[in-house]
Amino acid sequence: MFTVDVEDWYQTNDFNIPPNQWGDYESRVESSTRAILELLDRHNVKATFFVLGCVAERSPELVKEICAKGHEIGSHGGWHRMLTGMDRDTFRKDLLYSKNLLEGITQKECRMFRAPSWSIAASNRWVLEILEEEGFVCDSSIQPFKTPLSGMSKVPTRPFHPVIGGRKLNIIEFPSTVFEIGPLRIPFSGGFYLRFMPYGIIKRAFKKVSLKKHAMLYVHPWETDPLHPVIKGALHIKFIHYTNLNTTMQKLDKLLGSFNFITLEEAIRDKEYPEIKI
Repeated sequence: MFTVDVEDWYQTNDFNIPPNQWGDYESRVESSTRAILELLDRHNVKATFFVLGCVAERSPELVKEICAKGHEIGSHGGWHRMLTGMDRDTFRKDLLYSKNLLEGITQKECRMFRAPSWSIAASNRWVLEILEEEGFVCDSSIQPFKTPLSGMSKVPTRPFHPVIGGRKLNIIEFPSTVFEIGPLRIPFSGGFYLRFMPYGIIKRAFKKVSLKKHAMLYVHPWETDPLHPVIKGALHIKFIHYTNLNTTMQKLDKLLGSFNFITLEEAIRDKEYPEIKI
C-alpha cells in the first residue's frame, strides 16, 4: 500500500508552530504533492492520500487533482493537532471539519483516516469508536511500537478489526509496517525511517514483510522537497526533519519499480481481517 500524508512542511508536530503563525512561512505543499503525483503516474500506481482539512480549504484544486487522477482521498484531521491532547468533542469537531470539506470538494464519501503523527495510543483508543460513528471504515493511525509521542507495543503488526469494551468495531486498523526480529519491531517503511536507512535495507525489509502481508509505505510531500526552508530548532528535531531529504524521491522511485502498491480501499476488499482486543 502506498500512502501520503498531505501537510505542509511547517505543520509537522516536531516544530510545534501554532496555526496562527503558519501564514509567516512559505507554503510548498502543492508543488511537493504534485511531484509525488507525477512519480505515481510514471509507475501507474494509485495511492491513498490523507489530506489535512486546512490544506484542503486553502488548496481545493489540489484535492480535486488528486481525486481526478484516480487516487483515494482520506482525512488527516483538521489542523494537524495531536489526538492525545484532545477530548472526544474536540476530536469530533476537528474530524468533521476535514471530512465535510473533503467530501464537498471531491463529491465522494471520505472513509479513511490517519491521525497526525500516528497519535492514537492506549489512552485515547476511543478515537476509533468516534471514527466508526462518523462512517469511517478504515483507520491507519497506530504504530505497533512505543514512541515518545504515542504507539501501542502490544497491538498486532497486521491489519485487524479492533475490539473495544467487548464490541467489534466496524472499522479496520492498518498499523504502520515494521520488520520483526524476534520480539523487536523495527520501523522502516516511511517518514524519518525511510529517509535514514540505506535503500538496500529498506528493499529487503519490504520484500520480507510482503511475503506474509501487505506492506504499507507512507511519505509526506515535504520529505520529497530538499529545498524547503530550514528553521531554527533543537538539533534532534532538525535531524529528524531534514535528514536525507535529497534521497526520498530516488528511494520511492526504486520501490515503486520493485513492488506492487495498492490503495487502502483495495486492501480492505482483498481479505478478511481478525478481531483483536485493544
